[in-house]
Amino acid sequence: MRFTQKKKYLQNILMKRDRQSWNTIVLYGISAITGLFFLFVLYVYIEMPPLNTLENPQTNLSTQVISIDGEVLGNIYHKEHRVNVNINEIPANIRLALVATEDIRFYQHSGVDFRGVLSILYSRLIPGFTDRGGSTITQQLARNLYDEVGRERTFIRKVKEAIVAIILESRYTKEEIMTAYFNTVSFGGDSYGLQAGSFMYFSKNCRELTMQESALMVGLLKGPGYYNPVKYPDRARNRRNTVISQMQKYGFIGQKEADSLQKTDLVVLNSHRESHNTGLAPYFREHLREWLSKWCKKNNHNMYTEGLRVYTTIHAKIQRHAEEAMQEHLSELQPVFDNIIKDKKPWDKDSMILIRAMRQSSRYATLKQQRWTENQILDNFQEKRVKMRVFAWSRDNNMVDTMMTPWDSLQYYNRFLETGIVAIDPSTGQIRAWVGGIDHKFFQYDHVQKGKRQVGSTFKPFVYTAAFDNNYEPCSEELNQPVEIPTPEGLWIPKNADGSVGGKMTLRKALANSVNIITARVIKVIGPQVVTEYARNMGIQTPLKAVPSLALGTTDLNVTELTSAYSTIANKGRWIEPTFVTRIEDKFGNVLEEFTPDTRDAISERTAYLMVDMLRGVVNEGTAGGLRWMYKIYNMDIGGKTGTTQNHSDGWFVGITPFLACGIWVGCADRNVHFPSLDYGQGGRMAMPIFGKLFKKIEEDDAISFRVTKNAYFERPKNLSETLNCNEYKRLKGNSTYEDEPDASGDPKKEQDKKKQGTKDNKSTLDFDD
Repeated sequence: MRFTQKKKYLQNILMKRDRQSWNTIVLYGISAITGLFFLFVLYVYIEMPPLNTLENPQTNLSTQVISIDGEVLGNIYHKEHRVNVNINEIPANIRLALVATEDIRFYQHSGVDFRGVLSILYSRLIPGFTDRGGSTITQQLARNLYDEVGRERTFIRKVKEAIVAIILESRYTKEEIMTAYFNTVSFGGDSYGLQAGSFMYFSKNCRELTMQESALMVGLLKGPGYYNPVKYPDRARNRRNTVISQMQKYGFIGQKEADSLQKTDLVVLNSHRESHNTGLAPYFREHLREWLSKWCKKNNHNMYTEGLRVYTTIHAKIQRHAEEAMQEHLSELQPVFDNIIKDKKPWDKDSMILIRAMRQSSRYATLKQQRWTENQILDNFQEKRVKMRVFAWSRDNNMVDTMMTPWDSLQYYNRFLETGIVAIDPSTGQIRAWVGGIDHKFFQYDHVQKGKRQVGSTFKPFVYTAAFDNNYEPCSEELNQPVEIPTPEGLWIPKNADGSVGGKMTLRKALANSVNIITARVIKVIGPQVVTEYARNMGIQTPLKAVPSLALGTTDLNVTELTSAYSTIANKGRWIEPTFVTRIEDKFGNVLEEFTPDTRDAISERTAYLMVDMLRGVVNEGTAGGLRWMYKIYNMDIGGKTGTTQNHSDGWFVGITPFLACGIWVGCADRNVHFPSLDYGQGGRMAMPIFGKLFKKIEEDDAISFRVTKNAYFERPKNLSETLNCNEYKRLKGNSTYEDEPDASGDPKKEQDKKKQGTKDNKSTLDFDD
């Protein structure tokens, strides 16, 4: 009995010891697992981005170039095109589509959907269940924002992702997380964010996306390359329909609407990668990029990553009208030019035309760097035909594929008529339109800012402006007979373009008909130096040589400074520096700098109005007489001047209205390639039609409301007592020597009926220029 009791006692002791040992082992095991878990969390935490980065995530944002009427002209970026939008710009339908497809409990969980995780585990363990992803929208945002989270399919990455997601949920609202998600996701190529993706596929703002487009955009998130709607339309359509089904499943849309949406074909896509060569105002945007690069360097900013907003003076609608007017006219004029020169090609007469073109090409520069000789380079240009994509009017996107030698391409491109167009608001100096050429992809030289060409008779208004402050009036007369003017190089004997001479003529009629002799006589009296001073004060920046021939525009100017000087006339004699940027903001809307132009009083208001009325005469009864009847522009007060240079190399027209001054140059890149005669080789035929088409479009566009364009007239100064009717002036002076002239009262309202007549006399003036 006693032995049995001892045995049981010993057994109890042993059992108690075993329990204690097992508890110790379990305790140690739990401690070890807990320690390892904390070490793992510590390891993960060390790999995490710092907390301040979580609160202020850094993503590269494109600089936006914004027009004065609120349109995004383009974006400046390096590798990633990303533009942020706020939640109010993201349509409700695309937010619902995202939640239905990616994270139905987005508004219930706190960053990690544990119920969803269990569902995923269950779906993967049970055969027949559909495999699905497990990351919430917040977890996906964590991957998009922070490289430290990683993208590899590992357990460690999922833990990092969960931690960051929980921190994000504690810092931000659901609306902010949703917005950040749409601003960071990739839609393929270099387009990141909903706004960039929307422009890439539909050329529209994301706020304008329809239900079908929204479903497609959400569907792309699963794989922008695999579901690319341009390359794989069937895949994209099926994926879009899956998103629509999810929306119907969770009650965001009804069954009838879902069925209707799924039956629709893919909307017409306009998928393209944004390029500096495409879009609106490419020449302006390139000039702006160069200017902004210098500004950023000076002010310690990065235009590729900071999301700057550059507010420009360009008016998108006027810019679009200007580009359309240019394309319409030059696409019609180019075949005429090709037909005229087809039998007498300029380069057959002057071989240096193509040599000069060759030396300006990138191919020549590359071969020169490789130390090729001139003869070797010439052989290389001529040796074999290669496949090329070249510019061509009236083809798809102005391009055509062909085979030609590089030498043939020089001939091909040198025959194209090019252009430079700028429009300026004379009251502010702000540039509203900038067309530097016919196609930025193929003709990258900017004729607005960089190009300088001989201006011809468009310089004459500066001579007459100076004359009005030196004892002349519009109705003053000069003798239309040959004049000899001494110069250091010998006698200068100017002639009229048509060789005609006559009796006395008023300055008004001389400018209207671009009579060279009268202008030459005036500059002889007042002196070239006086004219250069007036021109510089009115806005001409190029150094001018004070010689008598300056009167006929022998100097080279660019279209911007010439138009700026005409704007001084339209702005009551006050010059305002041409500007193209009003302000620059950071991504938060803080103004970094505002830009104010320089101004000065260049000429008196009286003198400016006299010149306005002289320019009216050019349009109403002179070399620009076809402007009104050809383009039916009857509701604008317009003045202007045509210009044609030696050998018809350059055609000009500069026009002014109370709200817009516009300068236009047309010609070939090489001055030796030109029309052979005045029939087409004059400003009235080469450049003026662009002005007519542009201002007719403006007149008919009710959306252009930044200034009143209809029934607007130049205001006559109250202290201007002189009569501008030369017949009346003649009677008051008691002088009967003036030639009969049209009634020019200086009151445009009294001339409306005359403007609408479209007489034969008006038609004939189109064929004559200086």
